[in-house]
Amino acid sequence: MSIGRGLRLAGGPLLALLATSAFAQDTNYWAIQYGPVGQLLGGQMIGDARDLSATFYNPGGLALETGSNFLLSTESFQIEDYRTTPVTDLELFEVAATRFGAAPTLVAGGLPRGWLGERTALAWSFLTRQDLSFRLNRRLTDPFDLTGGTSAAELYLDQDVNESWAGLTASREVSETLGVGATLYGIYRGQRSRNEVNLQAISGQQAVLSILGVQDFSYYHFRTLLKLGVAWERADLRLGLNLTTPSLALFGSGKAGLTESLVGVDSDGNGFPDPPYLLSTTEEGLHARYRSSWAIGGGLGWHRGATRWHMSLEWFAPVDRFTVIEAPVETVDQAFKLTQELEGVFNIGLGVEHDFGNDLVLYGAGLTDFSAATGDPTVNISVSNWNLYHLSGGVKFAFAGSRFTLGATYSFGGKSRPLPSVVPPELVPGGAAEMDVNYRRLVVLLGFLFGDGR
Repeated sequence: MSIGRGLRLAGGPLLALLATSAFAQDTNYWAIQYGPVGQLLGGQMIGDARDLSATFYNPGGLALETGSNFLLSTESFQIEDYRTTPVTDLELFEVAATRFGAAPTLVAGGLPRGWLGERTALAWSFLTRQDLSFRLNRRLTDPFDLTGGTSAAELYLDQDVNESWAGLTASREVSETLGVGATLYGIYRGQRSRNEVNLQAISGQQAVLSILGVQDFSYYHFRTLLKLGVAWERADLRLGLNLTTPSLALFGSGKAGLTESLVGVDSDGNGFPDPPYLLSTTEEGLHARYRSSWAIGGGLGWHRGATRWHMSLEWFAPVDRFTVIEAPVETVDQAFKLTQELEGVFNIGLGVEHDFGNDLVLYGAGLTDFSAATGDPTVNISVSNWNLYHLSGGVKFAFAGSRFTLGATYSFGGKSRPLPSVVPPELVPGGAAEMDVNYRRLVVLLGFLFGDGR
């Protein structure tokens, strides 16, 4: 293969990842669950939450809680595995990364009921809604068959996403069977990404090819929202409704950089290289925005003998496309934009617990976690357009006056996705590449529930 032809076939796809961030799970709403029991039941607690995990699942249920006033959610450890396989023969995109570390968690505490009357429960909470940090790297030596020549290619992805929620909850006991409540959350979101693709080649005739593409950005954003809840119960049945409001933006800031360099490209196949092309820009102090969906959910807990069934369903509304950060690229009279857009999503899950007596309870659950990604490759702030499925299980037992939970959650999903190029197509008409993405996660958890609450 000639050096010019090799570049024409591969140049566009090799720069494809510059149009995207890495593999954050920010379009899956049920990927993280909270509370010692909530995690074992896959978060199917909208109707049944009565401990301090109700601050998130259903604030109305907190007023009906009669036990523990402090909850240290879990000590959880997770292994996440990402694997990409190119649909075509672009070996550079065959990469894998495994991450091991602490899993996102919830810490919550109860405040004295007497502050607003004995029928009003108050609590604080701090939880992680998104937490991802990893790197993907792929190096190839002589990816092209160049007689008498040599070539090298490198793909590098670095991604870090964190979204933390801090909340204050007030829950009112309307009657012995009915509670209403609300949690006001302050939210911090930060994201950093650096994507780089590099291809170098020298032919036997000393012709030189060079492709370099680098995109990096970072931003932070503060916003706030309300989570409202109503909980009702009788001896064998518990029902609940919750409503999450759209978020209200407060302030944010970001920065972005973009470099594209092409040397020795023969875009039209006439045997002569095009003029060298270089674009480089860096912008700081950019205005950052972030919007989130409103959602409505419902759930039940049905007690039948020694077995309790749990079911939850939740609808997340779509979010129209918006610009997260935007930087001018004056050299080509255009703007570098990072955008987000989300579709509506409906998730459902079922959990079950069985009480064997002597403070020993067995749990299991399964649930959907469909992606809200639109599938439009020009929406470039996230890539997780694959649906996830979660299976969880474990046990609860008592020791020294406290309750402990021990269990695990397994999550899996995957999808084929296109890789559009940020390089103008008239410069490198390599066409769109496609790759398969597969995601696996195993979370092992040990939870603590102090006091007499369930």
